[in-house]
Amino acid sequence: MHVETDAGTIVARHVVVTAGAWTSKLLGGLVPLPRLVVTQEQPAHFAVRDAALDWPGFNHRPGPRDAWWYSGVYGMLTPGEGVKAGWHGVGPVVDADLRDYEAEPVQFAALRRYAREWLPGVDAEVATPISCTYTTTPDSVFVLDSAGPVTVGAGFSGHGFKFTPAVGRILADLVDGRPAPGVFRLRRFAAA
Repeated sequence: MHVETDAGTIVARHVVVTAGAWTSKLLGGLVPLPRLVVTQEQPAHFAVRDAALDWPGFNHRPGPRDAWWYSGVYGMLTPGEGVKAGWHGVGPVVDADLRDYEAEPVQFAALRRYAREWLPGVDAEVATPISCTYTTTPDSVFVLDSAGPVTVGAGFSGHGFKFTPAVGRILADLVDGRPAPGVFRLRRFAAA
């Protein structure tokens, strides 16, 4: 396999591609990928009022009285930046190369409301919005599979990092010719 880069041509027997929001652009036509939807997610870091408090990571699902929520909320302390909190997978669909990195104002206001009501110990008015992308498959399950000399890892939807050791092991096994567990295979999209 020959890969052209700005630095020249790289020749390899096999290549592993984990390009996130750029997977479809990079591999278009080389691998039979499912439709990968890229969204711009907009969590924020909220200022911590008491640095002595320990903040656990959390996932919080809306209840019946929380109809204004966009989705479940996730959060964790980011040392030096505050408590990160965000909606899960509800940002606008974007082209990763053309996104604006700006927080959608209505979702950001709702996230601040969430912080006021559910995160005692943070200052909901002192929030720094951040931007990231999610890449999601039609069934919201990762793609970890090979097509010829190309192995792909995609569709991590903002939570692939939690599975890094297992994903790395599966990708390495694929390069060595061992099959991925069926739930991650590309063929699951063939009938769709």
